[in-house]
Amino acid sequence: MNEAHHNAAWPPAIHEEAWLRARLPRDALARRLAGIDPALRLGETQAIGFPYLLCLYRWEVRRFSQRRTEWMNCLVDRCQGVSTTFEGVEFGDPLAVADLPHAELETPPLERKARQHVMQVRRHRLKRRSATGLELARCETVRKPLWRVTAHHAQHGELALLVDGLNGGYYLL
Repeated sequence: MNEAHHNAAWPPAIHEEAWLRARLPRDALARRLAGIDPALRLGETQAIGFPYLLCLYRWEVRRFSQRRTEWMNCLVDRCQGVSTTFEGVEFGDPLAVADLPHAELETPPLERKARQHVMQVRRHRLKRRSATGLELARCETVRKPLWRVTAHHAQHGELALLVDGLNGGYYLL
């Protein structure tokens, strides 16, 4: 992708935190639970806007005497420092009446964590020992949509789950 495309996808510099678009809205939670286990019945739901740092990195690649720019996003949890890379950043509206946990970690160490993570992924993909030329193009604080869900299961009774609003992944609480 070119630089104009990447910068257009990012929100303009604003004073409020941007939100990643919830690909799994509240009205799709019952269907998602049925996909996890047909015996799960949706109970109460609570929206959560979890704090993250979103960093966009770029680097130049030369192949067959042509240069091109490659990009990678890294999302770092601002409470525990867990990082992941992903594609397809989309911004959206905040979840209504969302719980907003406070960010526990400072930004500079999280930027270093993101850089290390992206360098490791690049080295692994390129099968090289070094990953030079990595440049931080943009870094923003964002909120990732999550759903805290109570569900009833015929065999296991009441369960609490945390469902990822981006990819539908879930964690049993």
